[in-house]
Amino acid sequence: MARVRIKDVAERAGVSTATVSHVINNTRYVSEETRQKVLQAIEELNYQPSAIARGLATNSTRTVGLVISDIANPFFTAVARGVEDEIIQHGYHTIFCNTDEDPAREDEYLRLLSARQIDGLIIAPTGIRSERLLRMAQAELPIVLLDRETPGIDAPLVCVDNEDGAYRAVKYLVELGHRRIAVLMGLETISTQVARYNGYRRALQEAGIPLDEGLVVKANPLFYSNRPIHLNSSPPNFLTNNQMTPAAFYALQELLDLSDRPTAIFVTNNQMTLGTLHALKERGLRCPDDISVISFDDHDWAPLFSPPLTVVRQPTYRLGQAAAQLLMQLIHHQPVDPPPPLPTEFIIRQSCCPPAHTATATPAPADEKE
Repeated sequence: MARVRIKDVAERAGVSTATVSHVINNTRYVSEETRQKVLQAIEELNYQPSAIARGLATNSTRTVGLVISDIANPFFTAVARGVEDEIIQHGYHTIFCNTDEDPAREDEYLRLLSARQIDGLIIAPTGIRSERLLRMAQAELPIVLLDRETPGIDAPLVCVDNEDGAYRAVKYLVELGHRRIAVLMGLETISTQVARYNGYRRALQEAGIPLDEGLVVKANPLFYSNRPIHLNSSPPNFLTNNQMTPAAFYALQELLDLSDRPTAIFVTNNQMTLGTLHALKERGLRCPDDISVISFDDHDWAPLFSPPLTVVRQPTYRLGQAAAQLLMQLIHHQPVDPPPPLPTEFIIRQSCCPPAHTATATPAPADEKE
């Protein structure tokens, strides 16, 4: 079936295409009788106006772009829900894009969103300098950075206090008596990972514990890795729905091979926490008896593990809401002050205890907040 054009609507209503355009976009007075003829023709022909064409007429498509880095990460799904729930209340719609931490994919989605004439953009950037994003900012497109900073972009950032959250988590491990505390972190181009690493270092420095680079492990923050399993090695005893294994699982192997392996691991991303737990299970290591674990991020599954996970909780839904509210202010040319980082919560459950060589103690009560 041929696509209905504005010309078809005009012919059915017996008016000019300009009059149809004015009725659709409410850009000029049209008599009620003529308006009703046009609306009836639109309904009879099931005409769907082009959002981009309407945007050219009204200078607004009433759409915003949301670019996130990992749609499989529950952190971003909760944030996206907060964004959409807020955006729709303002009569706007959201176009979702997932980059998988790939700068080339990010660039392609930014090109697509530019072509769609979006009214504003919320982006969790890959952290690699993006010339296309710079051009969008220079064109005065309203932009809000979500969770992370990116080089060259002077835009409001909505995030949590990542360094403080990490600092409190590692300080807790130190207070339990741990001295060999490993950190599993993601890409160094991501500002949140750098901030959490800085919090880890600050807690160690404050306790007089030298930084051991051998305890700093870096992994792809995405849950799954396509890394092949070598023929002379045994595959892990778990399989995922697409036959891939958690990247953190491989990243931790050398660390767990150490004769003086760490007594605790601070994991800076919830997806990598799953790989960490898989690695411990494969080695027959018990959490927390052999190795204590703290995860940055709290999700529905965290209290259900055995033992329930001690975590740094982010207000994920609120982050999305705050980013959307800020973007609406920018779109409507309202004054905006740079928002302060939102606080995190440290939730003590049962995945941490004193190291085996110290006096024994029972884990803290479940869901105790600091």
